Amino acid sequence: MIKKKNVSTNSAKPKKVSGAPEITKAAISGVKRIQPHDRPFIGFLALFIGFSVYTISSFLSSNNSYIEQMFTDVTGVPVEVVETNSPFSDMMSDHPNSEAIIALYYEGIIGGYADGTYKPENSVNRAEFAKMLVEAADLDYTKLPPSDIANCFTDVSDLPDHWFAPSVCASKYEGWVKGYDGGKYSPTKGINRAEAVKIILTAFEFDIPENSEVLTAPYEDVPLDAWYLGAAQAAKENGIVRKLGVFDASGGVSRAHVAQMIFNAMKSKGML
Repeated sequence: MIKKKNVSTNSAKPKKVSGAPEITKAAISGVKRIQPHDRPFIGFLALFIGFSVYTISSFLSSNNSYIEQMFTDVTGVPVEVVETNSPFSDMMSDHPNSEAIIALYYEGIIGGYADGTYKPENSVNRAEFAKMLVEAADLDYTKLPPSDIANCFTDVSDLPDHWFAPSVCASKYEGWVKGYDGGKYSPTKGINRAEAVKIILTAFEFDIPENSEVLTAPYEDVPLDAWYLGAAQAAKENGIVRKLGVFDASGGVSRAHVAQMIFNAMKSKGML
């Protein structure tokens, strides 16, 4: 049988430990308190510490790619690097289309100029548009046989070695683009918003309703008998273009606008 210890019910006074210093009121009163003239220094010290923490955290945040690369080099374990810095000198994070442009750049869909700029406000012609589109659709246009280029649009077949010939002809054979009277594509002609939207919807296989299926105009400047009515409706429903305001069908599109529309289409299709 385990015996319990005898617990005394008498309240004994605690024993004084030999050699321990005795805390007295006099000792407490001798502790130095923070004086008013010390407070500015303490405030400055707190500010200095806070600024130091902010500086270090900012450095780590802005150099995350460098730090992650160092980690990979040392450990041999690759880490996923999320690109946040703009590759273009004229494309800052506050630009309304910066997310789309930077994302498409890192996907290898768009590129910039030799001087390191993107020139987002530059207008896009029909040749440039075809090139951006085939890149976004991941179409292997570089292996077109010479006969396909020779039988392409008349003003493209005459330039078989030109940079835009393969992408324009590939777009034609995919059924994305059509030419003008006389079998011409007019590669250097600017592309307007209605044309760009219709081609993007076709390339990414969005459903485009017939005019008879659209009972209410999607934008105030889109007539119910417009050839692009169904495309405007589909673009609005799928978030390819802005949902408010006007459609501006005949207006030109910039490099920023095209990148944004392609980005929106790819996001809608789960490609990004």
